[in-house]
Amino acid sequence: MGHKAVTKVDAVLIILGTVGLVSVVVSAYVFTVAARNYVSAEERRRTLNWSANPRGEHRMARNPNDRRSGRPVVFPLTVDGVVVACDRRSGKERRRGVH
Repeated sequence: MGHKAVTKVDAVLIILGTVGLVSVVVSAYVFTVAARNYVSAEERRRTLNWSANPRGEHRMARNPNDRRSGRPVVFPLTVDGVVVACDRRSGKERRRGVH
């Protein structure tokens, strides 16, 4: 009398629970492997860049005259040998995001 037969609903619930548990385990595994590979690739790239040039010789020294001086820019202009015909941005308050 105490024994209860497994009905179709119980079988479906058991299957859904098992599939859900397996999917959580698989997604956790995929996430950890992807995160490990991403971090490893970044660290490897940083190490290779550092070992190839430990004193930072690949960096270009900035000239203070190249920085903003407050004078208006007139187009067309030349930047590093590239001619810029017109300003892509528009509006008076460009830096505030108001157009």
